[in-house]
Amino acid sequence: MTSPFDPSAHLSRRGVLGTAAGAALAATVSQRQSGAAQPSTSQSSPAAPAAAAHPCRKSINLWAFPYPQRMNLEQCLRLAKDAGFDAVELNYDLESDLSPRHGTAEYVAIRRLAETIGIGISGVCSFLFWPYPLTSNDPEKRARGLELAGRITACAHDLGTENVLVVPGAVCIPWRTDHEPVPNDVCLARAREAVG
Repeated sequence: MTSPFDPSAHLSRRGVLGTAAGAALAATVSQRQSGAAQPSTSQSSPAAPAAAAHPCRKSINLWAFPYPQRMNLEQCLRLAKDAGFDAVELNYDLESDLSPRHGTAEYVAIRRLAETIGIGISGVCSFLFWPYPLTSNDPEKRARGLELAGRITACAHDLGTENVLVVPGAVCIPWRTDHEPVPNDVCLARAREAVG
């Protein structure tokens, strides 16, 4: 007789999936049988828990769309709404609808567009903290990063969201050839100084 678990036995994908499907079926049947045997306790069950102070919303980042190459911002917002998302996280960069080239009037117009469509703006993020890290050894890059962080915060305010993703620093950015690594202690000190 063999033991139920034989580490030398070869497992095929089909065998593993078959075993998993069988276990799921057995659990479902067992649950239904035990549920049918028990009387309903709905009258004696405790009250439903209170609604969460901050309900969970399903949001998608604008980077999931071919924006701005093949779709404009309105098309992306509508598609996100049609796909069942409650909100969209928008991206601040140097050239799009959310950039230093625009200001309060344009951001408020985007907020109103989202409201008209019926989709929220869950937050603002940016890849700009990679080329302009707040912990860079280059003081000019740090200063530009701080400037952009301020602009992104103002943009988020105009869009009606209080959520901003800020990357406070990086010891190493392996995908950037222009980033000189920053020692951990220096990175931490600069990040604290930048974020406050």
